[in-house]
Amino acid sequence: MSKVYFLFGIHNHQPVGNDSFVFNEAFENCYWPFLEVLKKFPRIKCNIHISGPLYDWILTNHKEFIKTLKEMSKKGQIEIVSGGYYEPILSVISDKDKFAQIRLMNDFIKKEFGKKPSGMWLAERVWEPQLASIICEAGLKYTFLDDVHFRGAGIQNKELSGYYFTEDSAKPIAVFPINKTLRFKIPFSKTEEAIAMLKSFSQNKKDVLITFFDDGEKFGSWPRTYDWIYKKKWLEKFFKLLVQNNKTIETITASEALKKFSPNKDLVYLSCSSYREMDEWAMEPEEFFYYNKLKEYIKIHKKHSEAKQFKNFIRAGFFRNFFRKYPRLNYMHKKMLYLSENIHEAETRHCLVSTKDKKIFQHLWMSQCNCGYWHGLFGGFYLGNIRAAIYENLIKAEKELDKKFAKNSLIMKKADIDLDGLTETVVKNKHLICAFSKRGGTLLELGYKDRNFNLLNTITRKKELCHRKIKDNDKNKIIYDKYERLGLVDHLLNKKITASDFDEQRNFTTLSDSVYKLDINKIVETRQCLVSTTRDDKSKHEKESVILNYKYNNKNLEFAKKITLSEKAEIKTKYIFQKNALLKKYDFGVEYNIFFQSLQDVTFCAKKSKVVLKRKRIFRKINCLKISDRFKNIYLRFDFSEADVFIIPIYSIASSQAGFEKSFQQASILFIKKNEGDLFDLSCKLSKRE
Repeated sequence: MSKVYFLFGIHNHQPVGNDSFVFNEAFENCYWPFLEVLKKFPRIKCNIHISGPLYDWILTNHKEFIKTLKEMSKKGQIEIVSGGYYEPILSVISDKDKFAQIRLMNDFIKKEFGKKPSGMWLAERVWEPQLASIICEAGLKYTFLDDVHFRGAGIQNKELSGYYFTEDSAKPIAVFPINKTLRFKIPFSKTEEAIAMLKSFSQNKKDVLITFFDDGEKFGSWPRTYDWIYKKKWLEKFFKLLVQNNKTIETITASEALKKFSPNKDLVYLSCSSYREMDEWAMEPEEFFYYNKLKEYIKIHKKHSEAKQFKNFIRAGFFRNFFRKYPRLNYMHKKMLYLSENIHEAETRHCLVSTKDKKIFQHLWMSQCNCGYWHGLFGGFYLGNIRAAIYENLIKAEKELDKKFAKNSLIMKKADIDLDGLTETVVKNKHLICAFSKRGGTLLELGYKDRNFNLLNTITRKKELCHRKIKDNDKNKIIYDKYERLGLVDHLLNKKITASDFDEQRNFTTLSDSVYKLDINKIVETRQCLVSTTRDDKSKHEKESVILNYKYNNKNLEFAKKITLSEKAEIKTKYIFQKNALLKKYDFGVEYNIFFQSLQDVTFCAKKSKVVLKRKRIFRKINCLKISDRFKNIYLRFDFSEADVFIIPIYSIASSQAGFEKSFQQASILFIKKNEGDLFDLSCKLSKRE
């Protein structure tokens, strides 16, 4: 009698930087109860992947979980599946980091569970063909991908079963196709329906292998699932039915499946893809509109004998297009690659050793955790705490690298970090990491080393798919930005512009898309400095500074934008206007967008006023603005020529499990030059709030 061999797997993950209460709730509602129920059924075999950030948290908070997992693994009930330790999208990090992340997880599993892993989970199932050779060279034999990957490769079977071989550079691996029908059924259908579906895969006298591998959070952590899974005992009933039907259905581990079953005939070559929803999220709303029209057209003509085959070849987006879709995400990703290249270059020169200089590598790898590098129903790009964790680890890694190799206290480098064809200027000192662009002479990054915090961890408001379903009103005002929200953004403003006008992107023209000319001066100022009580005992003290001279030249407006950085935690900017005919018609404005992780902990002080940013704020004719961030313990102080100042809270509206979510992202601070002179000064100083 033939059997259905059921390869049952779950993937548990929490990202670097997620709130501790999220880890706790997921553990109490999902990870622990799932393991407790599974333990009651020793005949049920399960394949489990747990990401490194979650392992780290469990080892600190619940060692009993690891102990139980180890016992079940030793008995052969569980197969522990490997992956990139900090759950990176492997295809978008360097090859050296790919191998390092996999090796880190392999070593961890061997140490904690006493077994070398045989296969791996691919984060978000983002596949590119070259990964076959990476996985093979990492000493692993298999991975799991959605059946949409195989449909796109021309495999037209009604239900995909077994496993296939693929290769890259003659390095092969096995790939198990995850059954989409089961993925949508388990655990949401009745248990009897799930069992009936498993039985329906039976192939007369031939044993068949069917794979289910999906997010473990579906089993108690997703909204409304805890009651269904545990209080109404869905999981327990499901396992009981599997045991009762053991003559026709048997659970199996991936390694056992490779031994029991031969691979499906012929190699398969899978194109770049992820699960269908991820590919769709990577699309621009306008692209998705026509893509969806095509899907609807095929659905309407489903009676056509070939309609079902047509839909298999409809392709959505490509994961890497998230970097095109969100330029601020692109900068974060390319900064990670830039830093990775610098770290590995030092390693190649034998100046760094991954074991000895573990902190540098660990922070780099932690910054590669995938959740902040995409956005969808569960993605984290719009989650400020997830982005903040990425930048925190990038800053920590860069800080340690500079500490080891920097010869000067003030560092200046040129590099096209975001790969837009224009060279950025990076200026660093003991306190700051700054990156400046020729586009508008803007500030792309303001990393404060003393708090491992990037104050320019900003987003730009753009059109999203979910906006079609949202009623645009005062509560959920949908606004799209005309420019990237950065620091030191120059604008020409209508003389009567209001804070609402500026927020809603009207009555002004931005200069940030213009490419400014740049000259750089590095100045060493030598001063006589007393070092003893003797009046004549003097020594020389050198004070360095970097001056970036940006120039904007238009028929009716010409100015120099002089940015100075020294060894202090301060950026000084001086505007010198040579032609200012346009300023008779317009006001000149300079904007800083500052990221705060917790708006309720931030206060703004000007003159004798001290306010929180519950709404737009306006200060007239001031020359100093102080900001206190109690959450990150940072003080900011802006000193400037007399100006009007608009302070506007910037919110994003993006998709979430609840439908959509309105989230605070940053404060837009606009300094409006009010004097009629040819100069405008603006400095930004940071300090620690003890």
